[in-house]
Amino acid sequence: MSSGKLVGVVVAHLVAIAGCYQPELRDCTVHCSAPTDCTGGQVCRNDGWCAMPDVKKCGERTSDQDASMEGSSTSDASQSSPDASLSCQQACTNGTCQNGVCVIDCSIALSCTMTDIKCPPNVPCRVECGYHACSRKVLCGMSTSCEVDCIGEQSCGDDIECNTNRCEIYCIGTSSCAHRVRCSNACACDVTCSGAGSCAQPSECPATTCRIGNGCSSTLAAGCDGC
Repeated sequence: MSSGKLVGVVVAHLVAIAGCYQPELRDCTVHCSAPTDCTGGQVCRNDGWCAMPDVKKCGERTSDQDASMEGSSTSDASQSSPDASLSCQQACTNGTCQNGVCVIDCSIALSCTMTDIKCPPNVPCRVECGYHACSRKVLCGMSTSCEVDCIGEQSCGDDIECNTNRCEIYCIGTSSCAHRVRCSNACACDVTCSGAGSCAQPSECPATTCRIGNGCSSTLAAGCDGC
């Protein structure tokens, strides 16, 4: 076979391989607020994640999702020590302990709407709110750190109140976080307003220099992170 023909065969083979390539779509790794946000046969679930129709529930975030929320103190591996796990199990009476973090799961549509959601004291806390969920106040109380994931449409309909520790709020769902995030006393506060129409009211940040849009950032200026 001549060198020219050989090159042609190789090129054709590579093109055929490229044509067959399909990037892997992983369930529960892409946030959504509308069906058009998902591709490859995935649907936008009520808990705000893209997944195939046969996936019954998006569980605890994957490492990729944790990386997308880099800096979260509640995902710190140090929280998984035996002492931390025991403290969490003793305090977390309204949630489930995951690696030493008290996770209050309100990811089911229209859940956690009857009473205020209260994080337990002396342990890190994470609240996950799905479609129209968490319509009452979310109170971080005396948790050692607090993360609130408002991933569903119109989730987190009332005030979110942080304490003096680190506080991270993710207003990802459409029209989520309708009221204020009150974190003026937090040593560091990050309020991410990425959902369409989210954060209708400006957050109360530790300082005016820490405000970004209606949210807050602990990296904007010196003094925004005092933890």
